[in-house]
Amino acid sequence: MKNSKQDDYYLNIEGNSFFQRNFKNKEIPELRLTKQIIYDEIKQSKIQFNNVLEFGGNYGDLLNYFKKHDGISEAICVDASNDALEFGKNMYDNSIKFVHGTISDNKINDDPYFQNYFDLIVIDDVFGWVSRETLFESISNIDNLLRDNGHLFIRDFYPDKLIKNQNHHVDEGFVYNYKLPNSHASIFLASGIYEIEWQKIFFDNIGMSTKYKTDNRFIYRWTDLILKKSYSENFSEIKQIKT
Repeated sequence: MKNSKQDDYYLNIEGNSFFQRNFKNKEIPELRLTKQIIYDEIKQSKIQFNNVLEFGGNYGDLLNYFKKHDGISEAICVDASNDALEFGKNMYDNSIKFVHGTISDNKINDDPYFQNYFDLIVIDDVFGWVSRETLFESISNIDNLLRDNGHLFIRDFYPDKLIKNQNHHVDEGFVYNYKLPNSHASIFLASGIYEIEWQKIFFDNIGMSTKYKTDNRFIYRWTDLILKKSYSENFSEIKQIKT
C-alpha cells in the first residue's frame, strides 16, 4: 500500500477535527438533510439492496435509516474519524459495524468474506479528498467489494476542468480537494464495467460548497449518480464474418 501524507492526516487529525467542528455539542437529527436527499434519490432509482457499505459515513445516520426503514441485513460504515465512529456506536449500538480507515486502508478490504459482497456502496463527497497517490488503489478496493450487478452511489463535484483547492481548515497547506470533469465516476465508466443507472447534475444550493468563494462557477456544480456494475452486460459482441 502506498504512503499518503494526505490520507494519514485525515486518519490522525482532520477526520476528528471535521467531526468536532460540525457535530460536537450540536443537536443531531434522525437524518441529516444531505443524507435525506441521498436516501430519497436511491429510493427513487428503485435499485434493490440488502448489504450496504458507506465510505466516509461519519457516524452512520444514513445506514441507520436504511436499517430502520428498509430492513437491510448488513450496514458497515468506514470513516477516518474515531470520534465519529464512537459517537455512532453510542447512538446505534450494534446495528451498524463501524470501521476506522480510508477507502485505501481499512480491514474490510482485506477480509475475503467481503469480496464481491455488497449490493450497494455509498460514497458521499469523499473522492475529492482521496490523495492522488492512493486514488487507483481506492477505486480497485471499491470494485473488489461490490458484487457483480451491484450499485455504486457517488456524490461528487462535476466541474468543467481539472481543479484542486486547499482545505482551508488545514494550516499546513498540503491537503487538497481534487475535482475531475464528469466527476470521479468517469474513472469507473471508462472501464466499461460500470454504466449510469441514475443521475442528477446540480449547482450547490444546499450549502455543501457555498462557503468556498471562487470566480469559477463550475466549482459549485455537483452530480449525484448511481452506477451499475456488470462484467458482461455492457459490451456488444462483434462476430467475425467468415469468408
